[in-house]
Amino acid sequence: MKRKKIIVVLIILLFIPLYAKKKGSAELPERYKRWVGEEVVYIITPKEKDIFLQLETDRERDVFIEAFWKQRDPTSGTPRNEFKEEHYRRLNYANKFFGRGTPRPGWKTDQGRIYIILGPPKNIEKYENVMNVHPTQIWFYFGDPQYGLPTAFNVIFFKKEGTGEYILYSPSDHGPQSLIANYMGNARNIEEAYQELLTLEPNLAKQTLSLIPGERVLPGLISLASDILLNKVFVYPQKKIEDQYAEAILKYKDIVEVEYTANYISSNSLVKIIKDDSGFFLVNYSVEPKKLSVDLYGDRYNAHFELNGRITDLNGNTIFQYVKEIPLSFNQDQIKDIESKSFALQDMFPLVPGNYRFNLLIKNTVSKEFTSLEKDITIPQDISVPQLSSLILGYRIEKSTATSREFVPFKIGKNQILCQSMRVFMPKESMYIYFQVFGLSQEVKSRGQLRFAFFKEGEEFFSKTKKISEYKTDVNFIEEYSLGNFPPGFYRIKVSVLDKDGEELLFETENFEITHRTDLPRPLVISKVMPFSRIEEYVYTSGIQLLNKGNFKDAAGFLEKAYHKNPKQLKFALGFSQILFMNGEYQRVKEILKPFLDNQDENGEVLYFMGKSCHSLRQFEDALSYYKSYLSHFGTNLEILNLMGTCFYQLGNKKEALQIWQRSLEINPDQEDIKKLVKSLQDENK
Repeated sequence: MKRKKIIVVLIILLFIPLYAKKKGSAELPERYKRWVGEEVVYIITPKEKDIFLQLETDRERDVFIEAFWKQRDPTSGTPRNEFKEEHYRRLNYANKFFGRGTPRPGWKTDQGRIYIILGPPKNIEKYENVMNVHPTQIWFYFGDPQYGLPTAFNVIFFKKEGTGEYILYSPSDHGPQSLIANYMGNARNIEEAYQELLTLEPNLAKQTLSLIPGERVLPGLISLASDILLNKVFVYPQKKIEDQYAEAILKYKDIVEVEYTANYISSNSLVKIIKDDSGFFLVNYSVEPKKLSVDLYGDRYNAHFELNGRITDLNGNTIFQYVKEIPLSFNQDQIKDIESKSFALQDMFPLVPGNYRFNLLIKNTVSKEFTSLEKDITIPQDISVPQLSSLILGYRIEKSTATSREFVPFKIGKNQILCQSMRVFMPKESMYIYFQVFGLSQEVKSRGQLRFAFFKEGEEFFSKTKKISEYKTDVNFIEEYSLGNFPPGFYRIKVSVLDKDGEELLFETENFEITHRTDLPRPLVISKVMPFSRIEEYVYTSGIQLLNKGNFKDAAGFLEKAYHKNPKQLKFALGFSQILFMNGEYQRVKEILKPFLDNQDENGEVLYFMGKSCHSLRQFEDALSYYKSYLSHFGTNLEILNLMGTCFYQLGNKKEALQIWQRSLEINPDQEDIKKLVKSLQDENK
């Protein structure tokens, strides 16, 4: 069946902070120096350049350059990169035509720089044979207001003192007097110079006071807008690119496979902590990739996402790690729907109290593309202390009609809050404000208030106060506000908890925007859902997290509970066995893991703990049996080899012990303890 790759592009933003050691460009091979310092010098962003200079190998640099052009490709998914082709055409043109008569290559000249940045002008006016006027050219361009440029503008070049290369003209730095040959008037009297140039070349004179057609500037005054315009022209290429991909390449170059590295897709992300009714704090997250690539097979459009999540503590120790798969399949109508809006991947997981760093790597295994998010998160240690959660601003509430309970991202009770990280709303919409409050005294609950204040451009626009006792809950709060009377603009909402006297006890704020648009598309939400009947998954996950934090006592309670809930689940049995082994309950480990010995090809950890438990019980023959089985199924393992040597030694078979330990040293000679054992046995044999 014929397969075809389809690319759906969705525009969104991303920012990822990164800290890395710098390397100097002096260490670069010549071809990379030329690339960063000449070929792309006018279009590379400061962040891209900084990260490129930190790369250590030519392979990494080649991958970066590939990604650099992919990020600028207007038609991703096709063999051609029109942006790259046009850029090198401009570069070659500049070197061919603008370096003539100058000691510098054309790309270094002012005209070369403008040509490479903006391309060929729509029109050129040349004043090169005007009596008493230095050679001057006026290049006319249409601008892009989206990036701060006026709809139309001029760029003026002239030859200073009438010779040399053309240089950029600035109304404030040069003025009309700089264009007049042998000007004898007062160089500071711009009006006098303007009048003289007006007599020499009226059309040129009228364009020297401002680079922006239609801007009224009286002779003698300075057009600051023209200076601002030139600065905006210089940064125009950088404004057009989202350079977060560069940080992702540096951060993940040693983690993701090579075929993914150059294919970073930026995305928007939202991470919120919600305490579920079951007692777990759940990390809810939503990721909206900028682009969805799918594979067409038959009449279905397929993608497959792999989510790699990692939670680390403040010291960088891994507390929790997971991999999840999200296969997607769309029909033609669904893929058209996604083309017109976007899609969001949503998921959640429980997390025990503490301060953490959350890293998520999302790979589309169909297109070999990836995106990522990083977020510092805190799970409160003590909810008896008064505290207010961060605010979630949603554009819609969906009420569940299901009779069975499910764990769904951004769901509180039977209400799922549909929200986006951009927090953009339409005037016709309602905004739903969700938050949680913990640790309030009974007096505040019965006599306190909640205050909702909206600020527009720093000024309070609207506020409302409501008694806490009016709500049906004292933890989960949802408030709806119609935005019909809110004019488009940027806002900030502040939610405050007030005591009976109106004194502020707690507050949280969040920014949002109300757009002019009346048809703002909302994403297709794809969520990972877990039925409540599988709550032991969260119990087990919490136990593993506590175990990795070193809280063995609390971890034991969670892991035992998960095991007794479903004793036939291998990971639950292994989790509980790990705690039992640490506590010296070796016989119980054997009893729990024995039912899982039937499929030894898949149960390396079972063989490992069974062997070590027998070893600890001094059942050395049985331990050897499990160790040998482990090695035959899963290959060489130094720890297992050394333990086998110990078993042979304890059984009095010193010859076998010596051979095993010698084999271990052949694999890793830097084992001082094993060296001592081998030497001791060799000395005995002398």
